[in-house]
Amino acid sequence: MSSTSLVSLLDDASQRELDDLNKQINALQERKHALTFEAFQVHTTLRTLQSRAAHITNKTAPVSRLPSDVLAIIFEESRRLLIPWSNVVKRPLSPEVQLSHVSSRWREVALSTPALWTTIRFPILHKDAAAIAYLQRCNQAPLSVHIGPRVSDPESLRFIAAQFVPRLSQIRELTFDTDERQELCALFPLFAEEPALILRRLRICCNDTRSASGAVPRLDIFKAGAPLLSDVRLSALAVGLPQCSATTLHLEPQPGPGNPLSRLAFLDILSPLSATLTTLHLRGFISGFHQEPGSAPVELPALKELLVYGNTLNHGFNVFRNISTPAIRTLSLVNVRRQGLSSIHKFIARTSPEHFQHLHTLRYINCDIDDDLDVYLPHATSALTELAVSIKHHTHLLRLLLNSDRQAALHGVPPLWRNLHTLTLHVSKPLDREREDVDSDEEDDPPPTMGLLLEVVQERRAVGKPLDLLRIEGPHARSFYEEFTTLLVKTHEDLHTELFSPSLPSSIDAQDSEVDWAFAAHYIGNQYRLFMFKKHQQFAPHGTPAIHPRGLPVMVYPSTHTQVP
Repeated sequence: MSSTSLVSLLDDASQRELDDLNKQINALQERKHALTFEAFQVHTTLRTLQSRAAHITNKTAPVSRLPSDVLAIIFEESRRLLIPWSNVVKRPLSPEVQLSHVSSRWREVALSTPALWTTIRFPILHKDAAAIAYLQRCNQAPLSVHIGPRVSDPESLRFIAAQFVPRLSQIRELTFDTDERQELCALFPLFAEEPALILRRLRICCNDTRSASGAVPRLDIFKAGAPLLSDVRLSALAVGLPQCSATTLHLEPQPGPGNPLSRLAFLDILSPLSATLTTLHLRGFISGFHQEPGSAPVELPALKELLVYGNTLNHGFNVFRNISTPAIRTLSLVNVRRQGLSSIHKFIARTSPEHFQHLHTLRYINCDIDDDLDVYLPHATSALTELAVSIKHHTHLLRLLLNSDRQAALHGVPPLWRNLHTLTLHVSKPLDREREDVDSDEEDDPPPTMGLLLEVVQERRAVGKPLDLLRIEGPHARSFYEEFTTLLVKTHEDLHTELFSPSLPSSIDAQDSEVDWAFAAHYIGNQYRLFMFKKHQQFAPHGTPAIHPRGLPVMVYPSTHTQVP
């Protein structure tokens, strides 16, 4: 029934009552709107007053009395913390963003400190809008830029070309962090022809573990030069570096044993840096066994520190047949197998004293040392002042040192390694107490390893060459340190001991460290991959392709318990 029909059926009294009700309804609705608006105004005024009251109260806090420049320094220090990503749904806010949201004064100080906004991680922490805001806030301060992973799509490449490439002359530290070779192939042409005038640190990481089909072409970058480049960290890939005077080169383990870098490609990377290189770390896989050098080894006259992992030698690559290190002072060997280590020892003995007369530090970490190690090695490294060995791996080396000292004391001659003042013990695993104590005749006898070490300390003192420092390091160093220092007290041995344990990631000073600056990029990149992996596991339907932390797809099914590395 229509309203017109309804009105026609009402009498005058009903009609007047209906009109009156409609007027009351309209009046109440208007009042409701007015009260809502008034409540909004009251809320706004209340928030303003509360903000002002908090601002006045905050002035009484001790931190509020700090000058702005001191507060800015504290803000900059806080950026060094590397905090694990605990939220599966949301990425963490950068420390500088969190600081700028505390109070109006903190925000004012943060926004007026360009150095706070110089680290950009695209797209890990900063999407397009955030990256642009950082570029505006940093003014002309030198930048640290982390690009990748997953930036090979056209939109990301256009953003990089429009925002980062024009500011290349402002970038001091640059990281390419990729999961596939195609990403590097897409990124490098953007930076190939531009000069990097103030670039000092370059890290190129590729986690693509899939075997490449055919020869992998060399990727060139910064053809126009990077005159200040001093520190280079590379995955084991064929990369054409710019003309520079780099002093540090690290060859990282990626992409893995299935994709070793060819010997010739490695020498092509190394040769342009040969005159200035002082630090060389070889962790990556290099092929080249059954290949003899076609020319003399690459001369590295300025090289002081060489670190060689077993990965580098597993495919037959012979380090000292390919590089010459006449001025080397520190040689570190990690996880090297018996055959590779024997070859290195023979080379040292054969070429001494021409090549190793300046060697002061020799480090063995978890290497396979022959039982028949002879005295030729100490003779060839007579200038040694520091020796580092792994507990449970290198007792043969300690016995060699002990026996040579005993012979020296017996015949009244100077001992081998007469300049040895520092002994470092690397404890990677806890001691097996049952196996250690199986030959003990008395309950109070020290474990054989500690007993051997104590004899070394005592015999060095007996021959007039006492140790100045015993350093104990490694993940299980503390328990060994506490037990051995107790043993020293019981035997009345006066020896300075030092405990060195690796710090937790959240406290590593990686932001400005010349040695570990690349750790921050490595750590955050891995956190991002783990974040994406967990997020996909939580929200993706069962049986759909999941994202592997290294960027490779794996299948996840309801009955499969997938472990996160």
